[in-house]
Amino acid sequence: MIALETAPPPAGELALLPTRRVVWGSGSLARLPGLLDELGASRTLVLTSRSLAKDVNLVAQVVRHCGPRYAGRFEHLPAHVPLDAVDAATAAARAQRADALVAFGGGSVIDAAKAVAARLADEDGRPALIVAVPTTLSGAEFADHYGVTEQHDGTAVKRTHTREDVTPAAVILDARMTAATPRWLWAGSAIKALDHAVEGLLCSPPRPVLDELAETGIGRLASALAHSLDPTAQDARQACQLAAWYCYFAPASLTLGLSHRIGHVLGGTYGVPHAFTSGLTLPAVVRAMDGHATAERHAVIARALNSSAPGDRLAHLVEAVGLPTKLREVGIRCADVPEIAGQVADRFPAAVEQLTGCDVSLRSLLDSIW
Repeated sequence: MIALETAPPPAGELALLPTRRVVWGSGSLARLPGLLDELGASRTLVLTSRSLAKDVNLVAQVVRHCGPRYAGRFEHLPAHVPLDAVDAATAAARAQRADALVAFGGGSVIDAAKAVAARLADEDGRPALIVAVPTTLSGAEFADHYGVTEQHDGTAVKRTHTREDVTPAAVILDARMTAATPRWLWAGSAIKALDHAVEGLLCSPPRPVLDELAETGIGRLASALAHSLDPTAQDARQACQLAAWYCYFAPASLTLGLSHRIGHVLGGTYGVPHAFTSGLTLPAVVRAMDGHATAERHAVIARALNSSAPGDRLAHLVEAVGLPTKLREVGIRCADVPEIAGQVADRFPAAVEQLTGCDVSLRSLLDSIW
C-alpha cells in the first residue's frame, strides 16, 4: 500500500491567463492556419525583427502558413521595445486593418505585439489577437505584461504594463523556428527562464503545482542547455522550450524579485541586452539570499540544480555557456553603479526589501557584480 501525505497543503490561489492553446513539437508551425481560423482571424500582420527577417526561409514559412489571411509584415522591432517602434508597428497594423498579429521572434517582438494590441484596443476599439511563435526562451509568450522603453528628460526608462487582454491567445513552440537564434541570445534567454523559476520560489509563499513545475523546469533546463546550443539539436531545443514553460507556467501567479528588477534598469536605461541581464544578476542575488530565504524554498532550488550552493552553480552555468558575468564586461562603468542602485531603490523598493537581514546591501551587491 502506498502511504499518502495526510497534511493538507497550504491554502492558496492560482491565477491563470487567457492563453487558449499551446502547441509544441517539430513542425508544429503547420498548426498556424488552424489556430488563426479558430481565433476568427481574417487579416494577419506578421511582426518580427530585422535580424530574423534576414533568414528568408524562416520568415517565408510563417508567411506561407498565414495563407490568405496574410496582410503584410513589419520587421523594425529592436530590443527593449522603444516607443517609436510601437508607434510605427501600430500604424502598420491600422493600415493593413489587421485583426490578428503573429509575433515571430524573441521577447522584444512579442512584447511589441502586446503593446500594439493594447493600442489598437484602447484607441481604435478594435482588439487584435496574438499568436506567438517564440524563437528564444524568455517566456514573454505566456505573460500578460510587457515593457516599453520611453524617453523621460533625456533618459531612457522602460515601463512595465500589465493587462490580461493582450496575453497571446495561442503559442507555437517549434524548435525548428529557433534555428537562426544566435547562440548568445539562446543561452541568455535560458538563464532568463531560470530566473523566472528561481525568483518565483524565492519571492513567493509555497505554491502547490507551480513549485513542482518550477523545480522540474530548473532541472531540465540546466541539464539540456549545453547540448541545445547547437541550433541543429532540435530535441534538446524542444526540451528547453518546454522546460522554460514549466519555469513560467503561470506568470500572473508569479512574484519577480531583485534579479529581474535590476535587469529592468540595466536593460531599459543602460541598453544591456536582456539576454545578459539575468546571467549578471541571478547568481549574485541567490548567493545574497542564501541562508536568508526560507530554508525550504532554498532547498528546492538546490535540489533542482543538484548543488548545495545554487548561486555558485548558476554562476558556473552562466560562464560555461559563454555569457558575461560582470557589469564591466557589458559597458557599465564603475561610476554608473551608484546611479543604478538609486534607480532600482526608487522604482522597485519591494524588491530591495529582499535583502533585509542579508549580509549585503543593494550597493555592495551591485559592486560585487561590477
